[in-house]
Amino acid sequence: MKLLTSIIAVLGILITIAFTITPVGMLTVAPALITIICGLILLKMYKQDGNSTTFPKVLIGLAILGAVTSSARSLFTTDKIATDVQFEERKEKSKEEAVEELEELEELD
Repeated sequence: MKLLTSIIAVLGILITIAFTITPVGMLTVAPALITIICGLILLKMYKQDGNSTTFPKVLIGLAILGAVTSSARSLFTTDKIATDVQFEERKEKSKEEAVEELEELEELD
């Protein structure tokens, strides 16, 4: 039981870290919660056995840190669409050149 819980917790923290690094928004919260739950179960098991509780505490801490970081990033980051001024200028210039070319063609006829 301890081994299975440890494997699930380690996989959960790896997914949490990967999701925290990539911009996927609030998807990090689910694996972080799974890791926290498994970490709490491991913490209880380690205390009952009298072993060192460092491993479960590190897992819980990393999961909380990942969830908070991802949540803060998604809450405080806004996506803005900026207008491309250079494109608009090129478009206007191209339109003016096209009109001039048409006028030149009309004069030749």
